[in-house]
Amino acid sequence: MKRTMLVLAATAVLGGAFSALAPAGAQEPPPQTGFEAREGASWTTHEEELAFLEEVDERSARVEMAVIGQTLQQRPLHLVRVGHPAPASRQEALTRPATLFVCTQHGNEPAGREACLQAIRDLAFTDDPGLVQLLSEQAFLFVPTANPDGRASGTNGTRGNSQGVDINRDHLGLRTLEAQAIAAVVRDWQPDLSVDLHEYGPSVPVLYDDEVLYLWPRNLNVEKGVHDLAREFAQEKIEPCSEEAGYTADEYGIYAAGDVDVTQTAGDHDDGIMRNAMGLRHSLGILIETAVSADATNNLGEEVLSSASNQRRRVAGHSHVIDCTLEWVEDRGEEMREVTATAPLRKQGEGVAQNVPVYFGGADNDPPSGNEEVYPPMCAYDLSAADVAETEQALALHGIQAFEQEGGVVRVPMGQAAEPIIPLLLDGRGSRNVVSATPVSAPPLDPACSPPKSEEGGASVPLAMAGTAAIAGIGWRLRRR
Repeated sequence: MKRTMLVLAATAVLGGAFSALAPAGAQEPPPQTGFEAREGASWTTHEEELAFLEEVDERSARVEMAVIGQTLQQRPLHLVRVGHPAPASRQEALTRPATLFVCTQHGNEPAGREACLQAIRDLAFTDDPGLVQLLSEQAFLFVPTANPDGRASGTNGTRGNSQGVDINRDHLGLRTLEAQAIAAVVRDWQPDLSVDLHEYGPSVPVLYDDEVLYLWPRNLNVEKGVHDLAREFAQEKIEPCSEEAGYTADEYGIYAAGDVDVTQTAGDHDDGIMRNAMGLRHSLGILIETAVSADATNNLGEEVLSSASNQRRRVAGHSHVIDCTLEWVEDRGEEMREVTATAPLRKQGEGVAQNVPVYFGGADNDPPSGNEEVYPPMCAYDLSAADVAETEQALALHGIQAFEQEGGVVRVPMGQAAEPIIPLLLDGRGSRNVVSATPVSAPPLDPACSPPKSEEGGASVPLAMAGTAAIAGIGWRLRRR
């Protein structure tokens, strides 16, 4: 079903026509962000964001806001859930399609954050029957500002967090507080689709100037069904949906002249990038980049980058992508859930059977070299006490099970749902590995490759490693079918 609610809503808000958003009988208009109140002249401040979210949460039963972490500068990290008549509980969300929007990981790319704040509000107050039904059938989650310290730094924000670390390279090692908070959301809510909103620029005229860019998880360890459906969503939904609305759109990282691809400049396998890490965790990880600078072919006469009109355009581009995403999950949500719900079982089986390679390089557009492809793969990894101390938090947040062996060695078998993450995190050949644990070789289907069984015949309880007892949910919970 075709919808344009969110883009129209953003336009209406900036023009002051709040009545278009309010349900029949509403006594007062929904709240505005600071960006909207100033008609795009400046971005919403941290304080304005907190006040805005608190008001939306207070006034709409469809919204629940929770603090999921805190930055080094003690700014809260929020998870906002939206549903009808109330947001889905965690158990309910595990049985229905779930979509996560992560907004402004780079603090100097604020347009995604503004679009997410507006989307939360618009969904909270819409009376569109189709959207209300969608909210009752699926789960929608937002991390509206993934890097509040970076966003609040200086006049224009900074790419990194207060430590100068790029959060969008930390979704494997999980050393930053911000990436840890997002990882816990993914572990506990298991979103089927994860959309990461960014900006790029300045554009390169003719070669690299599209208003909407997209990319899927290209890491070769991503389960095939997850990879293929994510790619389909990007190419067959985001691109045509954007173009139908008048935005130029193309694959991220490709310099092109018309229909001729000139060169590929980005889009590799990096397992620390969110779109890849989400794919490795069985979610359709999608990167969206909208242009900071205006495309001269579509915006003749556009004012300078910091102008209100250009900033409104930047936000509107993201709002439209969110709208396209809602259309797609309305049409394909159950199919998406089927793919992501069964992917963990397939990867667990591959880990036990050792029948697919492990890749320490290469991508779906970049064949791996000989030393980047390992086949047959390892059966398990043995961790020393030092390895455990270094990785225990990442193991817990990724849902990786570890078991104590005789002699104090801790074993991480490959035969579990987190199979795609394990070697990248623990093997010295990984480009972003945290430790260099000892690979364990064994014949296919060897018990060493699987979580050990308890005396009652079920899987034994994972090792309760020091420091992880307070982190709930060790181990991937397969969805109820």
